Amino acid sequence: MTSTEQVTFDCDTLIVGMGTSGLLAAYALLRAQPGTRVLLVDSGLPLDERLARGDTSANGYGGAGLYLGGRLYVGESTIPVMPPVSVPPEMRPVVAGAAYAQLAREVNDLFDALGATGALQSAPAEPLAQAIEQAHAVGIDYVTSYPSRYLSAPERHAILRGLRERVEAQGGRLLFGAQMSEAQRVDGGFRLALVRNHEQSGSELDHESDTKPDAEPLPQHVRARALLLAPGRYGAEWLMRVAGELGARSLSLAPTVGVRIEVAASGYNPLTDVNPDPRLQMAVEGDALIKTYATCPGGRVAAIMRYGSVVATGIPVLKRDERGTQTTVAILAQPGAEAAQGAWKGGEQIARRLNARADNRLIVQRLGDVRQQRATTVEELATNTIQPSCADAIPGALYDAYPAAYWQAFETFLARLNQLAPGVASDETLLYGPAEERFQHFPTDDGLQTTTLGLFVAGDAPGQSQGIIQAGVAGLLAGEGLARYRAENIRGRGYFSSDR
Repeated sequence: MTSTEQVTFDCDTLIVGMGTSGLLAAYALLRAQPGTRVLLVDSGLPLDERLARGDTSANGYGGAGLYLGGRLYVGESTIPVMPPVSVPPEMRPVVAGAAYAQLAREVNDLFDALGATGALQSAPAEPLAQAIEQAHAVGIDYVTSYPSRYLSAPERHAILRGLRERVEAQGGRLLFGAQMSEAQRVDGGFRLALVRNHEQSGSELDHESDTKPDAEPLPQHVRARALLLAPGRYGAEWLMRVAGELGARSLSLAPTVGVRIEVAASGYNPLTDVNPDPRLQMAVEGDALIKTYATCPGGRVAAIMRYGSVVATGIPVLKRDERGTQTTVAILAQPGAEAAQGAWKGGEQIARRLNARADNRLIVQRLGDVRQQRATTVEELATNTIQPSCADAIPGALYDAYPAAYWQAFETFLARLNQLAPGVASDETLLYGPAEERFQHFPTDDGLQTTTLGLFVAGDAPGQSQGIIQAGVAGLLAGEGLARYRAENIRGRGYFSSDR
């Protein structure tokens, strides 16, 4: 076959994303409907190559949760995640209560069968319990997830290997290092274009396609009766675009907005020595909360493009002995649907406004200058005790780009946080903006099928999960939904009707 020939692969179901949700969906679908032609696609690497390379990216086999994470929260929850603020009336749980608990136990039991041995903890250990009490004493909620269990790296890897074996034993095919570049609705199904992810050179996909003369090459197109999109959190923008192009209805939730601060690591160590990423939050009067997000002990600040804007992110340092002298953490405010129309109105414009002001670069400002409502100058920044770890950020003004409600909540929260991490409320603390997270909700049926017939979504990107067990439950729901969809449409006309 020449390199110019188009290769098309036909399947019943295409699953994009091989994190917890995608893998559990394939498992549940093949369990309910043996013989289903399932193709799983991921832009990253298979497990063994991720391990060999020391890959710490969020994409690839196992995603971020089962590959990098390992904490399993087995308590009560819902699908999708329901935030602690008001939401649009159309947003509702598709599973909760006893039904959710049963599915969570099923995921947990499956992991046990595949090699998980970590013991269940009903409450946090003493150091964390003390940190929770100290936070509560100053008026801050310390968010924890118990009962839970932690899986070691060998346990997680055993689970991932076992899942792959079960999926492939039932006929599922896994394709790595491939990205979906185009998706169309055609004849009651989907036609999708795949391209090589050249960043993953040397991947299993490259070996199969390039070094084995008799191997099946990467299909340029896939035809599928049903499609499950299951990317992780950082695939949210991609999901919004692709699902939107396929006609799936979605709801935009109020953006979570704020700044990323940079402080002396020595001051923040009392928190991060107990937990490297403590989740702290405080309720704000009027349907909002303010919280820490993505703490990076000894890490640095960087600029990334998210949702069409340049925003601040943190770059973690995994090895304790390689950490720097400064710690960075985002301080984000999450208004509810009602608050976003009142005191918090305009949050969706903050990032674009600051990007225009700084020519698409981050702005860094001293906290003391925010308090005095004046811009930080180059000269003032040069003599500041905390020096910016993001060299590309420019000194300037952030104070006038946010609602007054944000700075009121920020100062109250920071004053309380300062009692736990001395120095965090110092005038010399650096603030980078913009920082934000955006969330989309896709209305689905109980099997996670969107308003587009045959299109399903699952996992972190559509806001259905925030942890391994929850993502697994979403995967089971999607797999069962896909199985029902296949059973209901197997006799219909359209794709593959000629070979039934």
